Amino acid sequence: MSWDKIDRRRFIRIKFPFTIHIYSPGEPPISAYTEDISMGGIKVTVRQELRVSSLVNLEIYLKLRSIDCKGKIVWVNERKSEYLEGEYFYDTGMELQDLKPEDKDAIQERLEMVIGERKEKEETDSQNLS
Repeated sequence: MSWDKIDRRRFIRIKFPFTIHIYSPGEPPISAYTEDISMGGIKVTVRQELRVSSLVNLEIYLKLRSIDCKGKIVWVNERKSEYLEGEYFYDTGMELQDLKPEDKDAIQERLEMVIGERKEKEETDSQNLS
């Protein structure tokens, strides 16, 4: 399935590399970093192709705590490695499912913290240029 490049997201997303572990039934765990994350989903780049519509178990590490939930694979985009001949990577979009209320709150807090830190840095950088 190829991505049509139309952004249909309902949630604000941020580019941030949270550590994530992906568990597919009968497969070895996949360790990766999130490319971006929102309250509704995540994007990761992995070396194994995950099947669209499949459900996986996720562990997402947000600084001081981890979140366990399910992820539904909603899209996969295969791309050839720029640096490793004959190797492919799979940009993979997952919808977060089965989040506990406290986990939703933790994700929201961490997203707001990252956004706040970035705004603060931008303001500091802007002042330093003046």
